[in-house]
Amino acid sequence: MPLSGQFRYIIFPAEARQRPKVVNLGASQEETTSHAEPVCDLSEENASFLNWLFSQAGLNARLYRAEMLQRRLPACLRALRVRSIAQARRLLEDRPALAATALGAMLVGVTWFFRDVSVFDLLRDCLIPTIAGTRRSLHAWSAGCSDGAELYSLALLLAEMDMLDNSYLLGTDCRSDALEHARSGYFDFAAVKQVPAPLLTRYFRPQGRGYQVVAHIRAAVHWRTGDVLMTPEPGVWDLILCRNTAMYIRAEATKLLWEQFEKRLRPGGMLVLGKAERPVGAKRLSPVGPCVYRRNRG
Repeated sequence: MPLSGQFRYIIFPAEARQRPKVVNLGASQEETTSHAEPVCDLSEENASFLNWLFSQAGLNARLYRAEMLQRRLPACLRALRVRSIAQARRLLEDRPALAATALGAMLVGVTWFFRDVSVFDLLRDCLIPTIAGTRRSLHAWSAGCSDGAELYSLALLLAEMDMLDNSYLLGTDCRSDALEHARSGYFDFAAVKQVPAPLLTRYFRPQGRGYQVVAHIRAAVHWRTGDVLMTPEPGVWDLILCRNTAMYIRAEATKLLWEQFEKRLRPGGMLVLGKAERPVGAKRLSPVGPCVYRRNRG
C-alpha cells in the first residue's frame, strides 16, 4: 500500500537540513566535534561522587566515558546550586529527591522532531514499508529516548501511513524526569520548528509557549524507565532507534550494546544510530543506508 500522498510530498523546513547535530547525553555542539581531545582520568573525589550518584538510579558510571562525565560535572554543580563535590554529596544525602536533578544534569538529552531529516525520509519511503510488509504494523523501541521527540516523530510517520493503531512504540530512558516530559507530550517552539506545517496542524495543539501532541498520538506511545546498558528490553523488535548515545559510552560497553541489539532485532529488522556511530564488531548488522543497519539472518 503506497504512502499517503499528503505526507510523501511534504517538504521539511530548510532549517531541518542545516541545524547542527545535538547529542543525547548532554554534550554541547562543541563536544560533538572534539573527538581529538585526550582521554582524561577522573580524580578520586570526582569518580567516587559519580559512582555514588549513578548508583542511586541503578546506573554504572564506569560504563560512560570519563571525559564526558568530567565535562558535565560543572553543570551538575550548577543545577544543585553548590560549589564543590563535597557540598553536592552532602546536599543529596540530605535531600535524596534532588538526585534526579543531578543525574539529569549529567545526562542531559537534547533532541527535536525530525532530527536528521534524511534518516526520516529513508524510514518513511523505504525502511518502514519494507519492514512492515503486509502486516502493516511495526514494533519499535527508542533506547535513550530523552523527552520523546524522536519517537513521536516516528509515530507521526506511522499515523500518516495508517499504521499507528496496529503498531507498538516504546521509549526508554534512565531519567524519570525526561520520561515525565515525554508522557506530557508538551514541547516548546524550538522542538517543533522542523515539523512540516500540515503535520503541526493535524497532530499538535497550541499550548502556552509551545505545542502539545494530540491525545491519540500520546496514547499510542509507551514509556518505561530503563538504562539501555543495564536493562535489555524483552521481545523481538522490527526497529530500534539508539542515536548519538553509543559515542559517549566506553568501547567495551558498546560491544555489549551491539550484541544486545542483535539479539533483540528480528532478522531483517533495522537499527538506526547517530551519524558518528558504527556498530564495530557486530557480526549480524550490515549497513543499508546512512545511519541504518539491518539485522542479518543467522
